[in-house]
Amino acid sequence: MRYLLTLALLFCLSRAIAAEAPADNAPLAPLPEGDAGLAAKYPGDVNIAKDPAVVFADDFENGKTNAINAWGEITYPEAAENVHGGKRSMELKLVRPGPQAAGLGYYQHLKAGCETLFLRYYAKYAKDTDLFHGGTHNGGSIFARAEGQPDAKPGIPADGKNEYTVLLDTWRSDTKTASPGSLATYVYHPEQRHQWGEHFFPNGRLLPYTEKKPEFFFGKQFKARPEMIPPLDAWVCYELMVKANTPGKRDGRIAFWIDGKLAADFPNLRLRDVPELKANRLGLGLYTQNDQVNKTVTMWYDDIVAATTYIGPRVDKDKKGATPKPPGK
Repeated sequence: MRYLLTLALLFCLSRAIAAEAPADNAPLAPLPEGDAGLAAKYPGDVNIAKDPAVVFADDFENGKTNAINAWGEITYPEAAENVHGGKRSMELKLVRPGPQAAGLGYYQHLKAGCETLFLRYYAKYAKDTDLFHGGTHNGGSIFARAEGQPDAKPGIPADGKNEYTVLLDTWRSDTKTASPGSLATYVYHPEQRHQWGEHFFPNGRLLPYTEKKPEFFFGKQFKARPEMIPPLDAWVCYELMVKANTPGKRDGRIAFWIDGKLAADFPNLRLRDVPELKANRLGLGLYTQNDQVNKTVTMWYDDIVAATTYIGPRVDKDKKGATPKPPGK
């Protein structure tokens, strides 16, 4: 028994030492912004799915999703106010109160894993959205799963070999904060200090633990940016990037953009310990099991693109000022 206790203590100490390892402070590569991405080459996103850097695209124009694993009663409305581009979007609605499903959305598995992956999407929250967090998630995700691991692994910590998960999420714990809450990345990573993962906020705040300065985790190059709350009843362009670290080094990176402006950048991360663990899945969703959420919640998604390079906001006019039309329309 004493031997087992010693092993357990050594394991805990090894995780603590890993979590407190000095950050790699090598110069950071600058990240692009604005229209300096793939979307600028494809006005209206026409034919963007054919670009060799694109691994997935979805615009719901056929009244369905291109993803392989969708769940819940998803609809694809044509009402102009709830469509960003084209004629349809994807609507996710959680009816409350009542014993309805806890979540809706989809996962897409990628044929080959990516060292670096960008996910750009447009989303809109209904004007009466009243979300609370803990047990609530809403947004786009990029994640890696080892062979045999399921898409959803709530409460099972990342260990450097089994997974990493990054969700562009919001956080709202009380009515003092406007709904849907402050933007943050919700991360499962090998140095997580809580069973249910951690939230990284643009200014360096971390939940559930805040006792260390952000430089302790993200290095001296970390630049604090203001927290922000996305508006209700308005389309917003979100883009999430996840760059896996070189095993044995702290050179992983997570960043996100809002309407083409870099809004958060978290460098010096350890997301994996083995090279074969790569971003091989992505998702969009709306989920809650929080009893404070007692009003129906509705979100719309549109114009999704995932690629191995920065995408940027959709550009609706070409250089001549003309609005392109999709083939056959």
